Amino acid sequence: MTGDNVVTAVLSNNDRYSIFSFGDTRIKFKTSPYLLHYDAVRKWRNGYIECMATYSTMSEPVEEYIDLRFIAQRLRMPEDVFQNIREVKVG
Repeated sequence: MTGDNVVTAVLSNNDRYSIFSFGDTRIKFKTSPYLLHYDAVRKWRNGYIECMATYSTMSEPVEEYIDLRFIAQRLRMPEDVFQNIREVKVG
């Protein structure tokens, strides 16, 4: 995914999986069965997400860190796959 297109990505979850999607790409990865939902994305750094998440076992949202670069590498995605993403929203 190279070029000048600025992309907004979406972080969401469904059952025991988290989903990171942008354009026609979806990265689905296993997550805690106690995750209820993501509340907000605090920082996006080219494949690294700092966000707030709510779990059924916790009374308050907690800070969560997701390294999508590692997942993308394991999936053999191009190194520049996150290059054009400028914003990540919770969906």
